[in-house]
Amino acid sequence: MSNIQLYYHPMSGHSHKVLTLASMLGLSIETVTIDLKSKAHLSESFLHLNPAGKIPVLVDGDKTITDSHAILFYLAQQYDQQRIWYPDDLPTQVEIQRWFALSAGELCTGPVALRGIRVLGKPGNADQAMQLTIKLFSLMSKQLEQQPWLAGSHATLADIALYSYIALVIKLEPSLSDFPRVLDWAARFEQLPGYRTLPEK
Repeated sequence: MSNIQLYYHPMSGHSHKVLTLASMLGLSIETVTIDLKSKAHLSESFLHLNPAGKIPVLVDGDKTITDSHAILFYLAQQYDQQRIWYPDDLPTQVEIQRWFALSAGELCTGPVALRGIRVLGKPGNADQAMQLTIKLFSLMSKQLEQQPWLAGSHATLADIALYSYIALVIKLEPSLSDFPRVLDWAARFEQLPGYRTLPEK
C-alpha cells in the first residue's frame, strides 16, 4: 500500500491535476473518494484534514497538504529529482507562479464555472463564464504563439495546473476550436509520458 493518500473525487479536475503529476513522476498514490453529494467533505473527519472542506487533500506520511497548486508544488519539490516540473531557474518559476494565479482566478471563473453550470447543474451565468473562458483561451493562445508550453520550451507545473479544465471545456464547447494553438497544446500534453485520462465529462 502506498504511503501517499489523495482524498479526491473522480469528477474533480483539481484532483485530476494531482493524479496527472503523480503519474508522470511514477508515484503510487492511494486514492480515497470523498462523496460530495453526501457532503462527506463537510464531515468532522474530513474537516480535520482540511478545515476549508475542499478537495483534493494529499497526505504523505505526517504531512498533509491542501489545495491542488500547493500539492503540485510539494510533489515536484519532494519527488522530481530532475527538477523538470518546477525548474530551479527564477524566470521559469516566475512564469509558473503567474499561471498558477491564472489557474486560481480566470480558470475558475471561466472554464471551471462553465463546466459546473453545463455538466454538474451548478447555479451561475453560463454566458458570463463562456466570455471569461474565451478571454483565458485568448491569453493562452498569445503565449503559445511564442513557445510550445505555457512557461517555456518544455512542460511544467504551469501546463498541469491548467490542462484538466481546459481540456474538459474543449470537449464541452465546440466553438473553442477557434483557438487552434490551445487545442494543439492540449494534444501535445496528452502525448506526454504518464498522461492520465480525463474524467468522462
